[in-house]
Parts: sequence; structure tokens; C-alpha cells
Amino acid sequence: MYGLNSDRPALALHNTRAASAGASDAASEQKLRDVCEQFEAFLTAQMLKTMRTSGEAEGFTGKSTAEDVFTAQHDAELSRQLARRGAMGIAQLLYNELKPQLDTQAQSPTDKAA
Repeated sequence: MYGLNSDRPALALHNTRAASAGASDAASEQKLRDVCEQFEAFLTAQMLKTMRTSGEAEGFTGKSTAEDVFTAQHDAELSRQLARRGAMGIAQLLYNELKPQLDTQAQSPTDKAA
């Protein structure tokens, strides 16, 4: 699984329904919410990373590797907290868009069996 600071997000939207085929609808909905929250956190982390690189400022001591690591960890945690609180609303918008598809997939096996 890739972290927030990697080039690829830790998302598996295409596996959301397949991984929980036997699970209840509530579990599938929660998994979708989690994936949407992960996406918002990833997008926010990328935005913070870009903002930091565009506004490079010289300090008294210059930039160190330790400072870069701390900043990356801080941005990752900040983006997770912002996503968890729904600060930007991206996760909710994405969830609202994908929820009908989840409902359709949940009904499809029942319709085929009938």
C-alpha cells in the first residue's frame, strides 16, 4: 500500500465492491466512505506539498533532510485530519457521486438470481 507522500494514492475504488461481495451494505458503504476520505487526504497532501515547494523560503540554517521528513509527515497527518473532518468536502462529493453505483452493483446480483 502506498503512503500519502508517494506518487500513487493508496486507493482501490475498483476493488471496493469485489472485496466486500459477502459483506453487508453498511460495510460496503463504510468502505466507500473510507476510500473517498483517503482520496481527499491524498489530494490535500499533494496540494500542501505543491504549496510548500512553490514558496521556498530561506531560513537561518537552510533546509535539512530531517526538516524535509518532519514536514512531509506533518503534511500527511494534517491532510488525514482535514479529510476526516470533511474540511474541503471532496470526500462527501465523491461519495455522493459513487454511492448510486454501489447501490446498482448491490442490486445487480439479486436481479440476476431472480
